[in-house]
Amino acid sequence: MPELPEVETLRRALLPLVINKTCTALKFYRKDIRFPIPQATLRKQMVNQVVSQIQRIGKYLLLKVPQGAMLLHLGMSGRVTLKTSMSSREKHTHAIFQFDNDTFLHFVDPRRFGCILWVPQSGEHPLLDKLGPDPFSSDANAGAMKSLAKNCRSPIKTFIMDARRITGIGNIYACESLYLACINPKRKAGGVTLAEWDRLLSCVRSTLENSIAAGGTTLRDFFDPSGTAGYYAVKLSVYGKEGDPCPKCKTSISRLVHSGRSTFFCKTCQPGSTQSK
Repeated sequence: MPELPEVETLRRALLPLVINKTCTALKFYRKDIRFPIPQATLRKQMVNQVVSQIQRIGKYLLLKVPQGAMLLHLGMSGRVTLKTSMSSREKHTHAIFQFDNDTFLHFVDPRRFGCILWVPQSGEHPLLDKLGPDPFSSDANAGAMKSLAKNCRSPIKTFIMDARRITGIGNIYACESLYLACINPKRKAGGVTLAEWDRLLSCVRSTLENSIAAGGTTLRDFFDPSGTAGYYAVKLSVYGKEGDPCPKCKTSISRLVHSGRSTFFCKTCQPGSTQSK
């Protein structure tokens, strides 16, 4: 699943392709993906308009034009690929965005959990309105997170993956950040100290920054628009490493499943109960 680093990698790759370029055509091959695609609105508001900015909010991308923005989310398996025409369409291509520099961006999503929507100039949208702060925002600080987690009995891993509290942290980077911060993923969020929050947020940011620098993590589906795979997967410490020796202490990496998600951690470096309460 594309997470924040993969979406930021895509944003940076798209900048030279579409910034200050005119959208000349939008073509859709189905009426909906995860949600209905507002095709008429998108054509009216996007076509013949110049894209001035590409903003990332959590895992969402907004291609901004004067009247608002086209919102993209890659879902579980989505990607945006760069092609030379509309005709070179691969299976599961649901939309093509054409720009005046002969750039054709194909929105491909095999599992159809992504979305293509319209956000008005106000920036208000139900998918965005309740999002927590971005991990790189000054609002994502230890004091704010500790206050938000007060009396919270949810596991800390569940807490930091909740986009209403802090946006953009998916399973891979939650596991990696908690490992680097030496915090057990099943610790109750309300019991995490101010110092631990400070350490954890620092680890979240450094983990995300390192992954962005590596072009993201390619596990199944993610490639940048040119088809280049991210290589951060080779740098992962615990995610997907069940049974491998911990890079720090050589204890075998453990795996548990909670709410349908695998969690990878080191019992020695991340001490504490791993039993659900």
